[in-house]
Amino acid sequence: MERLTKRLEGGEYVSERGEAELLAELGRYEDFFESIEAEHELIRLNLETLAASGQQRSATYTMLHGSAFMLEDMQKRLEEPSDEVNQRLALLKRMIDEGGAAPAGDE
Repeated sequence: MERLTKRLEGGEYVSERGEAELLAELGRYEDFFESIEAEHELIRLNLETLAASGQQRSATYTMLHGSAFMLEDMQKRLEEPSDEVNQRLALLKRMIDEGGAAPAGDE
């Protein structure tokens, strides 16, 4: 992904790109966000249907439950404050640079 903006130390964003390009990218981002929400809701409804018919131990239920967890995590990451995102990214970059695993409890 090529960033369209640069985050300054004060938390503001700047860009050298034109308004049309930024709006197009924002629209794609919003489409992506809405698709995650819609898919998560569809999976939730399917899980309810399976549970109502006593199929909580089925492979389908297990697979859908995992997908729901993943989509919920994606939603949380997209909605969390940018400072938390930046802290997580800094930790991940540090781990990659050091070539090691995350310290226990640091997630």
